[in-house]
Amino acid sequence: MTSQVLCQVLLSLAFIVVLARLGGFLFERAGQPPVVGEIVAGILAGPSLLGTVAPRVSEVLLPAQATPYLTMIAQLGLVIFMLVVGLEVETVTLGRRARTIGAVAAGSTVLPLLLGVGFALLIWPWYQASGGRLPFLLLIGVAMAVTAFPVLARILRDRGLAGTRVGGIALACAAVTDVVAWLLLATVVALTGHGKHPTWVLLAAIAGFLLLMVLVVRPALAALARRGVLDRLAPRTLLVGVLVAAVLAAWFTETIGLHTIFGPFLVGLSLPRGHGVAELVATRTADLSSGLLLPAFFVIAGMQVDVTALTGRDAGVLIAAVALAMLGKIVGGAGAARVAGLERRDALTLGVLLSTRGLSELVVLAVGAAAGLLTTPLFTILVIMAVITTLATGPLLSLIERRDPSAVNRKVDQAWTGAST
Repeated sequence: MTSQVLCQVLLSLAFIVVLARLGGFLFERAGQPPVVGEIVAGILAGPSLLGTVAPRVSEVLLPAQATPYLTMIAQLGLVIFMLVVGLEVETVTLGRRARTIGAVAAGSTVLPLLLGVGFALLIWPWYQASGGRLPFLLLIGVAMAVTAFPVLARILRDRGLAGTRVGGIALACAAVTDVVAWLLLATVVALTGHGKHPTWVLLAAIAGFLLLMVLVVRPALAALARRGVLDRLAPRTLLVGVLVAAVLAAWFTETIGLHTIFGPFLVGLSLPRGHGVAELVATRTADLSSGLLLPAFFVIAGMQVDVTALTGRDAGVLIAAVALAMLGKIVGGAGAARVAGLERRDALTLGVLLSTRGLSELVVLAVGAAAGLLTTPLFTILVIMAVITTLATGPLLSLIERRDPSAVNRKVDQAWTGAST
């Protein structure tokens, strides 16, 4: 890296951080998750606005020479993000409603997945890419099925739902959905045939790595935790150990031809709970990750979004994508919740909460684009779909609350004392 390129990267980083914080601040003031504002800011920094309205300014603030380095910074942000997602996924306990949670998780995953695959079959002739038809179908299915666990947790806290029955079930369902979605996405990448090894080798590597982490690494770490080894470690030592493990896991999954995100996620899943590990990693990395690294990812992704390139047909596809995305999650989640015995208002609230996509959706789409499965118009359509469905969560919840405030305000303890379902 020359001195000139270094200066360009530093200027780009400063611009990205300020833009992301501004977008997050404005959306938070409007009652929306800040991450949605940061995603929108990244989109506006790309060809959709800045690159079209002020191309010379765009060349100065986001020059092509800086893009590879910004991409590396963005990848580091994803490594930390996926590590924290893996750590947080199992901080939710199923309690006495495991069957209810299983039913709702299945309904809010399977129906959107099937709708996504059917939708992909219809649009495949218009958006064929180099990655192949089967991976394309599965990718769109995953994009429709994913729920943004971190964004959902933030929405629950902001709206006072974190201690409610609905909030507890929603988090548990999102945890289950996240595990299924990321494993399916790993399979999608393996099926593209773009990896360094044959598809069957990659699928075997996924299964082997998963079994290693679940059957060997996790029990070993749990045994150490029971003996108090983790508690005796200095917080800095524990943090460094976890981060090194995440980086090495990212290196491994990237080396075998998968994406860097899968290794850190599995590391997060494998770490023992109840020893402050999740809180330590999330707290110590929050400022660096959300303040610097992830904004770079938003801008890199935003540079692939080009609203100006959309045609009338693309607009129709976008409307259909948003409708199916909302329909699949709300009907699938609410329908399963009703079958499991929840009241209609609670069931609707669950369905709306589980339609939150946010950053997780952007990660799925970025992986799909890198695997050659998404054209620029379709990538743009699906990113806009993710933004719209996440923005719709708050207003829909407000509508439900206005009609029956008590429906979403029942505490977890009250629900958990009922009969097990």
